[in-house]
Amino acid sequence: MKHVDEKILLQKEKMEEFEKQRFAKETVEEEKKQSIFDGTVRIHKVPVRFSERMLLDGKAAMWMPDDFEELTPEAVKAIYILGNKPDVVFGNAYLNLSAGFHYTSHEVPEEYMGEFGKLAKMILAKMGPKVKIYGQKVRREGEHTISHIELVSHTVTDAVYNIMFFSSLEGRMLIGFINFHYKYFDRYHVIAEEMLQSFHFIEEE
Repeated sequence: MKHVDEKILLQKEKMEEFEKQRFAKETVEEEKKQSIFDGTVRIHKVPVRFSERMLLDGKAAMWMPDDFEELTPEAVKAIYILGNKPDVVFGNAYLNLSAGFHYTSHEVPEEYMGEFGKLAKMILAKMGPKVKIYGQKVRREGEHTISHIELVSHTVTDAVYNIMFFSSLEGRMLIGFINFHYKYFDRYHVIAEEMLQSFHFIEEE
């Protein structure tokens, strides 16, 4: 019995050491040299396969983990209990990372999209200390302008880092997001940035 207890204790110590290594600065810095565009990256020592996925009925595409699944409406409702629910959210069971979209009914012409990020930044800033804005940028992707802002929002128990992006699709506002827990910023931010970089619209021939 004593021998068995010693084996269990040794195994527990090995698991605890592995967990420390997963989140160690050296591990994170080495993993950050990898790119999702290489296909497979390690996230806290877990191999994750990325590839491009068609979205919004084939009107857009973005790179994301291969095993990301669309959450059920019940799951989305449970997560976004205060309303403002996205139309679709993607995630999996083991990554602290999700992405989603809300295709609104608001008509916003393409020529106004370059300024929309600034407007969204002003609105979010008025929410007070629960939201901290980190930056706002605009890029041109084919015939589309994509604005994005980066922010941290605070809940009762967590701080969430959120990259929100905005564009006009067929004359209507499209809002996208990529988010993760802020405590994992060092590892997840570069992944979220590459996912955002990969987002593009499928131009008709």
